Amino acid sequence: MISSNLFQSLILNLKNLPGWRTLRKIVVIECDEWGSIRIPSHDVYVNLQKSGLSMDKTRFRLDTLETKEDLEQLFTVLTGVKDKNGQYAVMTPVTTMANPDFEKIRQSGFTEYHYERFTSTLLKYGRGDDTFNLFKEGMKAGIFSPELHGREHITVQLWLQKLREGNEGLLLAFKNGFVSLEIPEVHPAARGFRPEFYFNNDDQKAFLMNSIGEGALLFQELFGYTPHVFVPSNGIFHPDFEPAVAKAGIKFLYVNHMMHYPVKDGNLKYRGFINGQRGPHGLTFYTRNCAFEPTSETYGGIDLTINQIAAAFRWRKPANISTHRVNFAGGIDPANRVKGLSELKKLLKAIKKLWPDVEFMSAGDALEHMRDSN
Repeated sequence: MISSNLFQSLILNLKNLPGWRTLRKIVVIECDEWGSIRIPSHDVYVNLQKSGLSMDKTRFRLDTLETKEDLEQLFTVLTGVKDKNGQYAVMTPVTTMANPDFEKIRQSGFTEYHYERFTSTLLKYGRGDDTFNLFKEGMKAGIFSPELHGREHITVQLWLQKLREGNEGLLLAFKNGFVSLEIPEVHPAARGFRPEFYFNNDDQKAFLMNSIGEGALLFQELFGYTPHVFVPSNGIFHPDFEPAVAKAGIKFLYVNHMMHYPVKDGNLKYRGFINGQRGPHGLTFYTRNCAFEPTSETYGGIDLTINQIAAAFRWRKPANISTHRVNFAGGIDPANRVKGLSELKKLLKAIKKLWPDVEFMSAGDALEHMRDSN
């Protein structure tokens, strides 16, 4: 019988065999879910718990909209290490561009979806102009390079349907500005209403295709450039949406090695991908091969991520590290941010020590290099 350690080692190596290659030791850090609401505040979480709602018991109960302090302290860690070219560590914040306008949705009787830019949500949540100004300062410094996560991080049409049906828990969550309540009558793939591109009938596709173009336009208006990369939330994306991504001027689409997509009645099928594979609409598909989740309940230190990076470099692949904003968010519990940033600092120092010739790159720059050199 194969031991668990040997099996894990085989998986780490096998997933890096196919696809493009490079002799350069490139490290990319893609951090999902910036801009999106999760838990509005600690008080909201406590109030909904007291009301008897089954709130998310995982670390995502500590995930909330980013603050000035989150970014300042993150940037301090990123600028604490340089690569062989003198480049600071870079994070690619994969950003949701909009959140629900709860009042307008309520006024419509849950028949119409209205959204606000995430910069408006920052102001509404008391984050002030300083938070988005720090986004721009990080971009200017070359350490914070946003890419697109979607217009919103919500299964909008299903959410509105369940609100119209009068689910009491969902309506109570809505009144508190909270979306991601898990209710049993929803398909497991869409529990918590998180995957933007989940649907359960073809009539919903037009809304979703339109959201891609609008999300890319909002991105360009706020950040000043067309996103290079699109990362569909929760790893669910139908091939019928790929032309809309390409039309928006986006070049790279994030996929899993085995990617979910909805079919009839909201059930899921899978399709396989190879890192660097070209699609029929001009998109290049890419995958991630490392993970770093220091506030996860199962986190055991930086060793797993280091082993994943080593496997990537062994097979001449860039190390693309997947992580989430919750690891660095302190708006609900500052201790959560302290832990995440402490582990990130350890990881970056270890990378530099083990691979002095490392190069830190944004997702867009790394993918452009890989496509052009392969």
